[in-house]
Amino acid sequence: MRAVEQKRLRGQLEQKRRDVFESYRRTQAANRESGEEGLLDLADRATESYRKEFLYSLTDNERNLLRQLDEALNRMDEGNYEECQSCGEKIGLQRLKAIPWAHQCIECQEKEEAARHG
Repeated sequence: MRAVEQKRLRGQLEQKRRDVFESYRRTQAANRESGEEGLLDLADRATESYRKEFLYSLTDNERNLLRQLDEALNRMDEGNYEECQSCGEKIGLQRLKAIPWAHQCIECQEKEEAARHG
């Protein structure tokens, strides 16, 4: 991969990391601001419970994505960014342009997804 491409991808990873971290921070603040449930009727309690569960899943997904972004940046620093973590083959540039935090080539990703759903 040319240095200019890697620099552009690093910029995308760093920007995505900032965006996800800011979203995570806002979600955490919304969780803390959640009101008391003592005065809510049953429907309001159900709605509030759903909202809290939804916010929790968002933060879990955001934490996972932050981890993947950090791992991609570390692979870049270590010089093995383009290497599939499953088979060791090169991850295609088009895949990395589409998903800069990808850690597997498309073939290994498809195998993993098939195994999970099959």
